[in-house]
Amino acid sequence: MLNGKAHIMILAMLAAYLSACTGRTPEQPGDTPNPKLVELVDAALAREIAGMNPALLPGLLPQSGDEARRWLKEIAQVVARCRYGPRNDSKSNLLEYDIVLGSGEQITGVYSGQRCYYPVAKPLVMRVQFQDGRVREVTTDGREREQPVEASTGEIQQFAERVLRVDWKRNPARYFRAGKSSSDIAREWETRKP
Repeated sequence: MLNGKAHIMILAMLAAYLSACTGRTPEQPGDTPNPKLVELVDAALAREIAGMNPALLPGLLPQSGDEARRWLKEIAQVVARCRYGPRNDSKSNLLEYDIVLGSGEQITGVYSGQRCYYPVAKPLVMRVQFQDGRVREVTTDGREREQPVEASTGEIQQFAERVLRVDWKRNPARYFRAGKSSSDIAREWETRKP
């Protein structure tokens, strides 16, 4: 049987092992403002909203663009960060978004669809602050300025798409037609003529 000191030692070793496996804590955005990123993120959000066309995406309601704008007004900030930081090159080091709403509610770990693999390219780790549904400020550590603007546009568009889709999952009735109920389906089977 182990004594108290042995338990503490085992827990400390386990914590050290887990820290080594995960590559420490998530990388946080820097505090350098980038006004060009403000323009680019706002433009990407506008493109995503313009693409919410029921003719192009069957099932979407005509008011889905208005609902997306309403959702953006609820957001205070979004932080794009890697799950485990720059010292971790594993497949599980994903680029994720943490969304903070004006109400204080937090939605963390929204998967971007991208993995953080630092030996190839540094991901765009940024803090995007919103005001009245528009991007007010974007801060980074300045890494985006080391590459041409085009190198960041894919990540920015991906950011816009994923942030808007969060509300699709949270409030599907705002964006999509209601599915048929079981009684509607049963009635269809009874009344349908060949």
